[in-house]
Amino acid sequence: MRDRARRSVHLAADGSPCSLLQWDTDFWRVRIGRVEGDVLSSELVARIDRWADEHVAACVYFLASGEDPASVHAAEDAGFHLMDLRTELGRDAAPGPAEGLRLAREEDREILRAIARSSHGITRFYADPRFPNDRCDDLYATWIERSLDGWAQAVLVVEAEGVASGYVSVHLDGERGSIGLIAVDERARGRGLGEALSRGAVDWCAAAGASSVSVVTQGRNAAALRTFERAGFRTQSVGLWFHKWYER
Repeated sequence: MRDRARRSVHLAADGSPCSLLQWDTDFWRVRIGRVEGDVLSSELVARIDRWADEHVAACVYFLASGEDPASVHAAEDAGFHLMDLRTELGRDAAPGPAEGLRLAREEDREILRAIARSSHGITRFYADPRFPNDRCDDLYATWIERSLDGWAQAVLVVEAEGVASGYVSVHLDGERGSIGLIAVDERARGRGLGEALSRGAVDWCAAAGASSVSVVTQGRNAAALRTFERAGFRTQSVGLWFHKWYER
């Protein structure tokens, strides 16, 4: 286990302990911030609370390293509540079989939005009772729509019986590829489509020049973990998502 003494507190460019998340703020219609870095202490908590007061933040996210139990305890003592276990997996980018996939088309938009609205109910936003479920549905519909509009470098689609039945969004940052959002229509699950989408994303990244591919999922999402492992991914890191709400 990494020695916590070697870890350091990260601050924003202006020296603040948090950054305001503008997109989250606009979407949820309350001001939301995120703690910089993955270390927490009682002294830093006091600075975070002052920052939240100064910026009238309603909620602050904190992603704690799974290797630092002291920060996890500090978060719990400070009123942060655990919402999710973040698991990042990765593998080398190598061309492989990816039959049956195609790039998303404009006529897929509404089908993919519908799949997104019903496929991500295990994420930290649904776990937080302060975020209404219908707005969480809207979040993922908006996410896949933004991906189609260019936020992702590609959105790949798999069909079942001639109908778009799953998607994966793919991002590229230099030689590093990543899966953004992946889902299969509940009526088409159990057919290996998730693995096909995962392998298709790897193949797309390899063809685009990436040397590695990563994906993030929930540690409590056993089905997703099994799917990614079958596609050659292996766990690289684990973190814990906390949310702290302030009464305004």
